[in-house]
Amino acid sequence: MMGSGGGEKNPGGDASLGDVDDDREYEAGGFDAIVPAYVKGSGEALRAARNLEPGTRLLRVAPLAAIPYAAELSTICGSCFQRCDDVDSRACERCGVARLCSRCAAGPALEQHNHECHALSRLRDGDSGLTLQHNDLRLLLRLLSVRRQWLTTSSKTMTQDVNVEINTTAAAAVGVVAAETSSSRNPAAEAAAEAGDVIVDDYDAVLELMSGLEGGDDGNLPDAAVATLYEVAKQAKYLVAPQLRASVDEYVALLGRLQLNGFEMTSATATATATESELHAPPRGGEADGEGIGKARRKRKKGNEPGEEQGVGGHRPIGIGVFPSAARFNHSCAPNAHQSFDAHGCVTVDTVRRVKKGEELTIPYVDTRLSGQERRAKLRKNFAFECACVRCLAEQ
Repeated sequence: MMGSGGGEKNPGGDASLGDVDDDREYEAGGFDAIVPAYVKGSGEALRAARNLEPGTRLLRVAPLAAIPYAAELSTICGSCFQRCDDVDSRACERCGVARLCSRCAAGPALEQHNHECHALSRLRDGDSGLTLQHNDLRLLLRLLSVRRQWLTTSSKTMTQDVNVEINTTAAAAVGVVAAETSSSRNPAAEAAAEAGDVIVDDYDAVLELMSGLEGGDDGNLPDAAVATLYEVAKQAKYLVAPQLRASVDEYVALLGRLQLNGFEMTSATATATATESELHAPPRGGEADGEGIGKARRKRKKGNEPGEEQGVGGHRPIGIGVFPSAARFNHSCAPNAHQSFDAHGCVTVDTVRRVKKGEELTIPYVDTRLSGQERRAKLRKNFAFECACVRCLAEQ
């Protein structure tokens, strides 16, 4: 669900090669089963580069910014999402909230936490009625910390470009340094890369995501939802560390991007109570614990309260995050792909049936077991579009 330069909400949901504008030129990436495309009536999308079998891995993306739910803060590393009982970890002595594994505590993740520490202390104490279950504020703080590191690194890179003349060999070396720097700004990336191929987005990728504020390709959140984002942004103004501050309008735009493009993260393994038929993808957006983007998104999965072990498909909800490259997938209530999360907090997307070359690749943004009326209501409220996929049209 991106604006220009990425995927966006897909009212139609299901497109074949005939619906794709192939006049655009794209370069193939490392995950060669997919190619970006432009679908008439829906905008940016992803389609199959060739005929695909069920279970084909389409993407694996590290989180650009992600936070554990409040109930998970003491059980998983707040950066790489490794379980604390599997790795050495320690809690912050100042706020007593954040916990980092020894690996992340020795790297850029510690700087990220230092930017957030005072705000987390205030949320812990319920200052001004705000709590650690205000996931929107915590995720915004994390994203602003990523932004700060990106701006600092970009400034250093620009200075080097102005003052240093490099030859072709040196330029190649600079490319390697840039890749390593990008990985270091995302604390989960290094560990995730050791487990397999992974896409590591940079902060500027989040700026391509639709915010729901400008209409057209940027999406169109209802006025009431935008008003709620402004309320949250005003609260954030008094929580953000001096080094991270931006304008209220910038906070609102980021909150809009997080609302329309966020993923609820779930545990890598399902609970023993899950049946085979229940092992399907988690929905987009945070629903399980506390409050999502703004007070208007205070919702939980049916039958679940924060901290319960049962989640969608038996995978326990553990947090929320933004994964810009994975946000390119449009929605369908009868998707041909699904998302899941591995032990490193990376989102993986795999096909669930045979897909023909040129067919649009889609994932579910909501629980597909819900009735058509319930699905459309959730999509309308959380993602600001009316679903007109094949399944919804057939059910009307």
